[in-house]
Amino acid sequence: MSPTEVAEVVRARLAAQLEDDLQALERLAVAIRRLVTRTDDSQQEWLRVRALSFELERWYTAVESTLDRALRALDGASPEGRSWHEDLLRNAGLAVEGFRPALVSREAVEGLREVMRFRHYARHGYDREPIVDRVDELGRVAIAAHAACAVSLGELRNWLIRT
Repeated sequence: MSPTEVAEVVRARLAAQLEDDLQALERLAVAIRRLVTRTDDSQQEWLRVRALSFELERWYTAVESTLDRALRALDGASPEGRSWHEDLLRNAGLAVEGFRPALVSREAVEGLREVMRFRHYARHGYDREPIVDRVDELGRVAIAAHAACAVSLGELRNWLIRT
């Protein structure tokens, strides 16, 4: 295959993967939407907050995997090193003039950054209880970031198909 044909295959494969990822992200967002509503039962509330924390972590990890795959396919590499999570978001939010659009909007990056910080807390805060109001707020942030990501990733998929 010629380099042009290889590039076409890479774009077509990434577009197909983005379609699958968008469907998976939507399923995760549905779980978050269901869990944002508080209950009147203290035991159910304890479970709801932990389930919401778990779903936020799963959703963010799925978004991060999607962005990582897209950057590897389009840029040839993805950030590495100590600050790779932050660098991934920064790079995903940048358009590379003449080569590719931004993978996600600035609005999406801002929301993703906030959920990323929570994921770190959720993974490493073993001795801390989740703060109910904060987890609920992050659920709403994730829902808004999901909507922005879905639009951006859909536009990216369309760009890949047209290019």
